[in-house]
Amino acid sequence: SDLAIREMDSEVFMGRKIEVSYALDKSTFQRVKQENVSKKEEPKEEQEDTIADNEEDLEIKDETSDDSDEDEDPDVKDDGDDDEDEEEEEEEQKGDTEEEDKPELDMKPDAGSGKLAIKQEKKHNEIEEGRTVFVKNLPFDVEVEELRELMSQFGIVEQVLINREPISGHSKGSAFVIFRLKDSAQMSCRQSLKLQVHDQFIEILEALRKKDIKDREKMRLERQAKDSRNLYLLKEGLIMAGSSAAKGVSKGDMAQRLRLEQRNNEMLKNYNRFVSRERLTIHNLPENFANDDLRKMVLKFTSHKPNECRVMRDTRPSFGNPSGKSRGYGFISFKRHEEALEVLRTLNNNPSVFGRNHRPIVSFSIEDRKVHKIKQQRLEKSRLNNPTFVKKMEEQRKKKQQKLLTKKANNRAAMEKLAVAPNAVLQKLTAKTSGGRAGTDTSGPRKKERKRDVEQLVTSFTGELSKKGKVGIRSNRKIHHQADAHMQRIKEERKEQKKKRTKQEHDRNRKLKVSRKVKPKINVAELKKEDNYFNETVSKYKDLISNAANRTARGKWYNE
Repeated sequence: SDLAIREMDSEVFMGRKIEVSYALDKSTFQRVKQENVSKKEEPKEEQEDTIADNEEDLEIKDETSDDSDEDEDPDVKDDGDDDEDEEEEEEEQKGDTEEEDKPELDMKPDAGSGKLAIKQEKKHNEIEEGRTVFVKNLPFDVEVEELRELMSQFGIVEQVLINREPISGHSKGSAFVIFRLKDSAQMSCRQSLKLQVHDQFIEILEALRKKDIKDREKMRLERQAKDSRNLYLLKEGLIMAGSSAAKGVSKGDMAQRLRLEQRNNEMLKNYNRFVSRERLTIHNLPENFANDDLRKMVLKFTSHKPNECRVMRDTRPSFGNPSGKSRGYGFISFKRHEEALEVLRTLNNNPSVFGRNHRPIVSFSIEDRKVHKIKQQRLEKSRLNNPTFVKKMEEQRKKKQQKLLTKKANNRAAMEKLAVAPNAVLQKLTAKTSGGRAGTDTSGPRKKERKRDVEQLVTSFTGELSKKGKVGIRSNRKIHHQADAHMQRIKEERKEQKKKRTKQEHDRNRKLKVSRKVKPKINVAELKKEDNYFNETVSKYKDLISNAANRTARGKWYNE
């Protein structure tokens, strides 16, 4: 109903403006209508004080309403705009949201007497004085007098304001109560969730200003922005369907990536698990890959020396694998996060590592905080029990102290030299900063060598980049959508490849036709017929010639 009122109220339907509001019973409607009419007809009182003699006449206007003895509180108002702010307070369990209004002097010329009028608003400090409380979980049918009677057991109540909907006038289930004394408000807050109204426990909180609520909300958002579990690293290396990195990725590799992403999302539902910043997990490894092979591969493509390279294997040995069959994935750990990030962006989805259709899937590893803590405790314990490590740590500590003392002594000596001969010292400092000696000409200050920028390692197959503050967890619906989009792309790529092959074949055939000479067609059947006729004719004439000598004279067919 609230949505229908917000969407349809004051809308134009078939050329007419419509109004949508809650239905009221007859008595309530007549009462509201009568109050509106009386408010329009009631004149506003003006209190005028004249200051005569040699000073200017000033008229102080104090605009008040005669319909009730309760003054409208600028800090706690009951109009429609403030109800939206009070709805925020309900959600955040805070109090008053109105900002403190400063007293204003409104200088206006009076048309009748030409005098100046000063409108001085009353300053309300109930919230600053701690005399206002915010009441929640009220029954919707509770009235002002009933709530006043309940809260008067803690002290004298000056004002009670029930928050209502601006359109319907229905109660929101919350209210503001202003006491005369601060102690009364504190006593009422101590009885929070202990008082009942219509068999319903009410919650009483100290009222707050809108500025205080905004500050608390800002602090809450800042706390949320601190990603203690490093969830933003989940987005690092993601291959989005339709991107340049997904071009050429096989159907099996993309399906495995999406399965791993779903599994990671399920694992991170446990709040004890977090994304490691220095440890990587790599999938899609060949079956014959060992720990040394993994280390050599990392050194070959990245030139970073990992602390740990481990290929996970089955615990039971199998035929041909005495140490256990490889599970197809492993872990790589580094000392610094920058090294791990560079290795991930170099190896992930790289077609030159294992082949175009069998690319490595690299991502940051998910660790269990409890297990990680136990490992750290064991490591610290073993280090403390190791006398060599303790001795080494003491030597490092002494070196640091000696280095610090030497630096302080050098600074002190430099300051003393500067006090004695400032010009010579400044010349030496200038020569050092310019990259040459004191007497040589230099073109300019020598540039310092910058560290390798990790952003420059981004290639066409790297995938998405992670940014702090953006959580990389995607819903299952989006993951399935990515799979469908990638399948559609593979189909289109196959169609394009087929068209390309067909076109190449046509071009090749066309070139062959142009290169060879065109020969006329030979009808073999006709040639055979001609050969047979010729042979028969030749044999006939041969017979005639051979039988000519032996042939008798031809007689006449008639008798003479």
